[in-house]
Amino acid sequence: MPSPADLVNDDVLAEILLRLPPGSVLRSRAVCKLWRRVTTSPSFIVDYSRRRPPELLVYPDGYMMGHRARNALAAVDLAAGDTTCRRRLLRFHEPLRLVDSCDGLLLFAIMQRGFLVCNPATRQWAALPSPTTKRPCAPVLPSGFYFHRPSGEHRLLCIADIPPPPVFEYDPPSGKFRRLPSPAAGEAAPDAGSFYYILSTAGGGGCARRLGAVAEVDIKDPFPSACVAIRGTLYWSYHPEAGDTGGADMVAFDTAAEAFRRIPMPPAVGLASHRLRVFDMGGRLAMSAAVEAHPRRMDVWALEDEGGGGGGGGARWACLLRIDGDLPRPRRRAGGYPVYEAVCVLEGGALVVAGGGWVVLYDVEGKRELSRVDHSRGVGNVSRCVYRASLAPLPEPDARPFPVDDVPGGEPLLHYCSPGGGDANVPSYGNRWGRDDTWVVPNEH
Repeated sequence: MPSPADLVNDDVLAEILLRLPPGSVLRSRAVCKLWRRVTTSPSFIVDYSRRRPPELLVYPDGYMMGHRARNALAAVDLAAGDTTCRRRLLRFHEPLRLVDSCDGLLLFAIMQRGFLVCNPATRQWAALPSPTTKRPCAPVLPSGFYFHRPSGEHRLLCIADIPPPPVFEYDPPSGKFRRLPSPAAGEAAPDAGSFYYILSTAGGGGCARRLGAVAEVDIKDPFPSACVAIRGTLYWSYHPEAGDTGGADMVAFDTAAEAFRRIPMPPAVGLASHRLRVFDMGGRLAMSAAVEAHPRRMDVWALEDEGGGGGGGGARWACLLRIDGDLPRPRRRAGGYPVYEAVCVLEGGALVVAGGGWVVLYDVEGKRELSRVDHSRGVGNVSRCVYRASLAPLPEPDARPFPVDDVPGGEPLLHYCSPGGGDANVPSYGNRWGRDDTWVVPNEH
């Protein structure tokens, strides 16, 4: 006799399960093979993430961030319109630093030497391969976190600064130091310099793959700005590959062809007088420009036609919104970020502007403000990472990343949070939301 689950059409079952929270969907996979097949299909995973509300990642214990502090990461519902819709996602130790978010996956940097990717919804994490295994002290800079559609992998484009080898090297068999050949005068040391690397979340312990050398630019700040991934392309408002153009060009990276190209900036926008941020505006490349001398002003541009690219002109930008002094006065400059930046666009077209602890929604078509919420008194710090809960699987996780001496008691770097646990032994560390969280060990399945 068929079970009740067998009598439900696959589409009807999927529609019901799409409305459940992530934990319930994951537990439903144990009901029967049909439910597991439906909830693990690629189409279901994509649809599930699209239906989750976008949330802004914040640090409720931001003022406690420091040596041996147990820092927390939480999510704020952008469409809620109040300060109550916040939920804790995880707790992490000082060696970790949040870098980016993509498709429900969070990217953390580990002391500028390695990276860890985690999914708070599925409670899985995996360490990315290091491009500097031979020289572990070499710093690695994250540049772009994205989904590579041809391979179905999430990848990280990073820049590794490889120092020249030491002049002397220890020889274990002889127990002595031996002298290494030095490069000739005026020549660069072999295998030294700044290079692009591609790191992948694919399993199997694959190595990092080098792309090429980073362009040399004679400026004070050679590091790329924050980027956005849109339909297989990464965009930066500033990047070394733009060359010495004085801020006239931005840079794009085709993740399939793995090639850079230049795109002209919007008119009257330059690095000398503006704080720029690129963001995804419903599948279109957009940029917000906040004038440094007037932190409550902002222009929002959208790219209508990229043109020929290559820095040769032809790109067409449209100014969609101009905010002139209407932004709320910030109580403080939080986290060293520019005071206000456009973050994303909600379903229905509402533009999200964040900064100084405020989250403001604007109607781009109607040129008017919809709502404003002050989060400055409820969180210690506000990131610019937008998060949507996702069931995207990670490869079989490692036992743990390389050990870090600063973690007390050998604890894992990461713990996930389940609301409503009522664990009185978990300290709140100044958290205003009370002690109602249960911390669980990573990599639960």
